[in-house]
Amino acid sequence: MAAESLAAEPAGPASAGQPAIRGRVLEAEIKVVVDPTRALPLASAAYAVEAPEGVWLCAYYGSNRSVFDYLPQKGAEIDETTMGIAFHSRRLLGSGEFTPEVWQKFKVQITAPAGHKGE
Repeated sequence: MAAESLAAEPAGPASAGQPAIRGRVLEAEIKVVVDPTRALPLASAAYAVEAPEGVWLCAYYGSNRSVFDYLPQKGAEIDETTMGIAFHSRRLLGSGEFTPEVWQKFKVQITAPAGHKGE
């Protein structure tokens, strides 16, 4: 898995044929970036969610300020169908595949500014 990209696969809302993610947030990395070239700030969040089927690596991106204070935090129990946001990308790992190194690589790919991912 070391040479393989950990970028999650694009996904729509769970209602668009994707399974809803339910479980406990093992890790969360949330960043809000203000860019003078954009009208609104952008929040990006990377999550590792422990579920019965394995560990989901998920990403949320958005500029809706009303959800910034309510993004799930580490340790929270979540249900994607009721939490008010939808993950924009997701990737399922087997429970044994999730390591601190995998998490570090994933969160850098998700939360790094454009042009700086993976550096």
